[in-house]
Amino acid sequence: MNKLLLLLLLTTNIVAQEFVTSSSFGPKTAKGITVVEFWVEWNKGNEVTFLSDLKDCAPYRVCIIKSSDIQNEFKVTSVPTVIIFDNGVEQSRFSPNIMMELKATKKEIQSAIDEITFNKFQ
Repeated sequence: MNKLLLLLLLTTNIVAQEFVTSSSFGPKTAKGITVVEFWVEWNKGNEVTFLSDLKDCAPYRVCIIKSSDIQNEFKVTSVPTVIIFDNGVEQSRFSPNIMMELKATKKEIQSAIDEITFNKFQ
């Protein structure tokens, strides 16, 4: 029983993204490469679960219900939308299909992050 509980807790920590709000969004995305998933509870079945596995970035999640001002600022019209920021500036965007599923893969998003990192050395 204890092993099962521990396994469930570990799995939850791996999948969970840190939420950012209107007050924390700017400071969290201002420095370095950040990946932000725009999310909503009612579409939880289509959440992006691999963001915390990405390298060389900080992953965050914005609830569009609680932080609609951020949603409006970045013109996010459907969820899950994933935006990659570099020092607070949008660099790449991955939008969902009509079924509200993100079709971009972990590899595609990591490739966009790697390209941003590579371009800093040119």
